[in-house]
Amino acid sequence: MKGLLKTSIIIPAYNATSTIERTLNSLFSQNFRDFEIIVVDDGSTDKTLEVCENMKQRSPVAMAVYHQSNMGGANARNQGVALAQGEYIIFLDADDLAERNYVSELTRAMESRPFIDIACCSFDLLYEDGRAKLRLINSEYKVLDGREALLSILTDKLEVWSGSAIYRRSLLTGFKVYFDESISMGEDIEFRWRAFYHARDVALVPDVLVHYVQRSSSITRALDPKRFPPSSWLDPKRFLDYVEASGEKDERLVFALQSYVMPRYAVRRLRNYVAYGMEDLFWRKLGDKEMRYTLKQGLQSFRQSPEMAFKCFLLLYFPKIFCRRYKSSKKLSG
Repeated sequence: MKGLLKTSIIIPAYNATSTIERTLNSLFSQNFRDFEIIVVDDGSTDKTLEVCENMKQRSPVAMAVYHQSNMGGANARNQGVALAQGEYIIFLDADDLAERNYVSELTRAMESRPFIDIACCSFDLLYEDGRAKLRLINSEYKVLDGREALLSILTDKLEVWSGSAIYRRSLLTGFKVYFDESISMGEDIEFRWRAFYHARDVALVPDVLVHYVQRSSSITRALDPKRFPPSSWLDPKRFLDYVEASGEKDERLVFALQSYVMPRYAVRRLRNYVAYGMEDLFWRKLGDKEMRYTLKQGLQSFRQSPEMAFKCFLLLYFPKIFCRRYKSSKKLSG
């Protein structure tokens, strides 16, 4: 029977033998016990499943381990939602680390007011050499309206990562907010946008409660365009269509998407074409009327993001300079 537990933590795992034991130990050490752990082994070919089954035997909280053929992280997370019994849901990766009060503080934030559907906390990027980069929530408000929180995310005033948020399960199931399995790069971002779009209130927890481990072999640093073709990369135009199809008129949200988010992702897409040796696609897409319109919209964001506006300017008027820069340096920042 669902609803017996406060919180469900869903961990998709693929060939995570070297990391998942440490992740699970960080959850076993929580100062809160009213939660369950659901590991969805996504067709691992190493000993991930064996490690998880062994750790399940000594878990101090309810723990379930499920195995499926390799369907991708989005599918694994969706399976976890279907299996979850908790009132709230957290998504954690198989190499990330939680502080002892991670679950208790996020759960407490969800219950601090009646209409909170999402709570998010500060986190840090933890590198293999021990360096850490803080990602702090800097806000004078403890609670934001869901739409305000979404606008803050879209305009980079609020940074939320998969493991730094907790969601009311009824929000996800009620509005059918699941991970889009047709997206191979950025499906977690699109999921967040839709969840925050439907949230009533969002609680902000300023404490660093979780560590986002950065590995050199991670998917975002080892992009394989053959395995993850550009057609499956996140396109924010789909979210704009989603918003417009809802029938609501939110001019601020539409403006943020058109003048900032869509140009930013267009620049990233064109940059990746060059960096990963797809120059023919770069020039073909750059000639598209819709792409050029999007880049021109990006020129309007000069005050907010002069660097992005400058890149849009280069792409529109001096594309060879842009192309040469990323072809030679392989820089993938911004």
